[in-house]
Amino acid sequence: MRGAFRIGRILGIPVAVNYTWFIAIWIGAWSLAVSYYPVRAPGFDPGTYWMMGTASALLLFVSVLVHEFGHALTARRFGIRTRVIILFLFGGVAQIADEPPTPRAEFLMAVAGPLTSLALAAASFALTPAFGNSALGHIVQYLAIANVILGVFNLIPGFPLDGGRVLRAALWRRTGSLPTATRLAARTGQVVALLFIGGGLYQVVVNNFIGGLWFVLIGWFLDSGAQASYQQVVLRQGLAGVRIREIMSRDLHTLDPNLTVEQAVADYFLPYKHGGFPVVFGDHLIGIVTLQDVVTVPADRRSSVTVREIMTPRDLLKTVSADEEAFGALSRMMQDGVGRLLVVDETGNLAGIVTRSDLLHVLRLRGDADE
Repeated sequence: MRGAFRIGRILGIPVAVNYTWFIAIWIGAWSLAVSYYPVRAPGFDPGTYWMMGTASALLLFVSVLVHEFGHALTARRFGIRTRVIILFLFGGVAQIADEPPTPRAEFLMAVAGPLTSLALAAASFALTPAFGNSALGHIVQYLAIANVILGVFNLIPGFPLDGGRVLRAALWRRTGSLPTATRLAARTGQVVALLFIGGGLYQVVVNNFIGGLWFVLIGWFLDSGAQASYQQVVLRQGLAGVRIREIMSRDLHTLDPNLTVEQAVADYFLPYKHGGFPVVFGDHLIGIVTLQDVVTVPADRRSSVTVREIMTPRDLLKTVSADEEAFGALSRMMQDGVGRLLVVDETGNLAGIVTRSDLLHVLRLRGDADE
């Protein structure tokens, strides 16, 4: 998910926050301080309501984070790594690095989140009487209710919600095919998404604009997630077992770092018409120069400025190992918004290049073979 920045690690799992999270915190604090708490907990001053609203919004996202750790730690039991947990506008998501190995693993990973939320709700309900009618007591009571809603909502059978993943586990066990189960679960998720969107539009018409808009956005998110999840499974299956070394291009045109920009343009950019060239010293990759780098150099200085001076250095490049799986490379390209990755060996030498076109060519070939 783009627009996210990492805030640290918890139990070895990276945690990140998307910029939309700040919007959610503000909306949550405002609605709780202005609408919820004045009705549910009368008698406090406005400043206290804002304190209660802000604290509750933050603690709700802590609950979401704990919910996602329920998924991540269960995945770890099955040897599956979690790339990152991201908090954003609609809650949180644990980006699991691989598909579960069995329907049972899928089921346990899916129910772990809602069960964690319901456990938090039970603990909050148990603590509520200890704080009485205080501001803290009302906050704990809100967290109890919110975690019940969080747990139950996620059990809706709309893929990629947890309930949708429970459905996929059942379909997977019945059909014996993860892609088939994912396709059927994704279609169910799209139906649920349309129901959310339709209900939201109805609320907008009957003058509940904010609530209706929220349902429309949730429906849009579910529909997008269902489609993306199915596409990911198809891509993973299509590239299964393929290593980068099997599809990368090995014969590359490379630049010497001491070439002038003028020489690079005349000898490489004009005749070969590539958008960029790796820069190597011997066989060791030290950077890359793109056409965008070249055009930043004024024409009257290109005979004196060297490639080394304008290249993007190695430590800022997106590279991949020749032994890495093709699906991992494609995922990285999509996440980083790039069309190619330079391939390096264990010594740091340039071994080749793999492009998105190379990966799509494999998918087309395998698709034709299956037909």
